[in-house]
Amino acid sequence: MKMLPKATMIVALSLIAPTVVTAQDGGGGRGPQPAELAGDLGVSVELLESCSPNRAQAGGERPERPSREEHETRMTEMASCLQQGNASITAQSLDQVMQNYRPAAPDRG
Repeated sequence: MKMLPKATMIVALSLIAPTVVTAQDGGGGRGPQPAELAGDLGVSVELLESCSPNRAQAGGERPERPSREEHETRMTEMASCLQQGNASITAQSLDQVMQNYRPAAPDRG
């Protein structure tokens, strides 16, 4: 077998493998299912979805990572909205539940 076809095969497999693994993991780190998150917060899925920031604002793509201040503001606004279904939700408790679902950092070495 010539070297070029081997190299081409290796490159092709290296591009395909992460896609297959992501698909098997259930969608590529899109986060928890709304029912799981709503259950942990003690609210309905409908309320959670109505209080969640809208991804459509980012054109359906993953929005840029917010600054610490923006994150705290979003958590406060979302917690305030979610209190309709569970008065004990605070920005801190919401952030803790969200952290429980945050993917682990990749092993870098």
